[in-house]
Amino acid sequence: MSEITSKQPIPERYLEQILTSLRRAGLVRSYRGSRGGFVLVREPSQITLLEIVCLMEGEKKERKGSDTATLEMNLVREVWEQANTASVETLKRFTLQDLYQQREARMQQGPMYYI
Repeated sequence: MSEITSKQPIPERYLEQILTSLRRAGLVRSYRGSRGGFVLVREPSQITLLEIVCLMEGEKKERKGSDTATLEMNLVREVWEQANTASVETLKRFTLQDLYQQREARMQQGPMYYI
């Protein structure tokens, strides 16, 4: 955790809660001791971003339309449903491995200085 908090602006207490949730869900395993820490249980290519988001945010529950729903409310709900479907499809396509590879590729594209 200290390695992550030194590289990312995440409060240690919040990161601890995130890692505990991931451990309870079976995505990471924790090890105690001087060489302790957290490791992924599965390969990064087998963990989708959708899985992580659903784990952290909780499953979205279907809302039933109320009897007093107006036309405007129904239109807004339909747009939100389309947005949710699009986000689920996008998150389903990407894995932790994909994020890592994209990060590495962008780091390689750093500025070039010519003299």
